[in-house]
Amino acid sequence: MLERLFNASWYGWFQWTWLLYPLTILVSVITKRKRQTFLANNPQPFSVPVIVVGNITIGGTGKTPVVQSLVRYLQSLGYNPGIVSRGYGGSLDQFPHIITTDDSCDVVGDEPFMLSRSLGVPVVVDPVRTRGVKHLIEHGVSIVISDDGLQHYQMYRDYEVCVVDGSRGLGNQQIMPVGPLREGTDRLSSVDYVLTSESKLSDHSFQIEPVCWVNVKTQEQVAINALRINDGAMAIAGIGNPEKFKQTLSELNIHVEHKWFSDHYAYSESDLNQLPSQILMTEKDAVKIKRFASKDMWYLQIAANLPQVFKNNIKYSLDNWVRDHG
Repeated sequence: MLERLFNASWYGWFQWTWLLYPLTILVSVITKRKRQTFLANNPQPFSVPVIVVGNITIGGTGKTPVVQSLVRYLQSLGYNPGIVSRGYGGSLDQFPHIITTDDSCDVVGDEPFMLSRSLGVPVVVDPVRTRGVKHLIEHGVSIVISDDGLQHYQMYRDYEVCVVDGSRGLGNQQIMPVGPLREGTDRLSSVDYVLTSESKLSDHSFQIEPVCWVNVKTQEQVAINALRINDGAMAIAGIGNPEKFKQTLSELNIHVEHKWFSDHYAYSESDLNQLPSQILMTEKDAVKIKRFASKDMWYLQIAANLPQVFKNNIKYSLDNWVRDHG
């Protein structure tokens, strides 16, 4: 409920969060000092290139599918990628931790668990990302992608990508808690590339493309237009911006009732007991529901169609890195 109230203020017309403006001044001072310290005392680079994929807003922007597509692109260039993540929502108390098949999303966090399962590359969970990067390098990766971490200035980075939600933008463009920003809008001018989720692909936008439906229980795959949607089916989502999932379903001509949960919501079997038998969800929801899923639960597998200009820019930067470190 509180999350919805904040979102309504950040992206709506009734901006009650201005009552919290003194806190915004404090957050702004802290973030600026962190950035200034980083610029004055740049940390040591690593022996492999590090790419940060992050955002300057709270909530979902499409960052995770960008990470997935970027990993696959780097593999096509011959790199052996690894991912470092904070592991938000997990219960680990010993770091760094490489995710294995014995782990669960409750332990390591839903996003890193999903990335590990979908990509099959080394994923390290560590709130101290510098330590996590070193651990990945020790395990033989040739490039590291930091899932989030744009504001983690203790970690050296060779390339920064900031992902912006094309539909919601930057909201009221204020720093939290008055607005959704983690840093001021001027931060966008210092990153290497700004990617925006848009319906029309351009040099600075990416499209989310549905790939197929996957059965949560059995992993059976069904073509996008081949899944029979029952009367009374329901969509659920516990992600940063569930309206994007609703929009995607609408573009697929699927109009069903929905039930939204908070971001990173820890599902239990009782949450679904009173819902219809056919449930549609995101992959991020599916990794938390799989252990008690029923036979008619499906997640929508998606992919981010990254613009060619962005991929060329990444390749050019990496080629320069190899030349300078050869």
